[in-house]
Amino acid sequence: MKGAAVRPAIDHLGWAVRSIDSSRSHFESSLGLDLQSDERFPDVRIAFFGKGPTHIELLEPLTAESDVGRFIAHRGEGVHHLALRVDSVAAALAAAAGHGFHLIDKVPRPGARGTTIGMVDPGREDGVLVQYVQVAM
Repeated sequence: MKGAAVRPAIDHLGWAVRSIDSSRSHFESSLGLDLQSDERFPDVRIAFFGKGPTHIELLEPLTAESDVGRFIAHRGEGVHHLALRVDSVAAALAAAAGHGFHLIDKVPRPGARGTTIGMVDPGREDGVLVQYVQVAM
């Protein structure tokens, strides 16, 4: 992304599911991706699968009113967001605003695995959100 602190790399693909427990065997057995972490936030449970630089993140809504709950109600299970690793989430959000993206997060916030994140909506009909991820040093 022009204007961001560094060229982004894919960190993970966010995948909305109704139940991580029900979906787990597909990602572990069928796709061969090992569970790496499982965390709970107030409105979403998050599990990361796979080793190496890129992961699959499963997002399970804990309430129907959560962002992920509304996403599943409207679109069903599937790809929710593409997460890009950047040196500075704040710089990436500023650059995204300059490109006309709708900022879901105006400022960086804490994410899973001790990261800092920021979400944007590129306003495209394909509906895939973009998440910027800054890894703690």
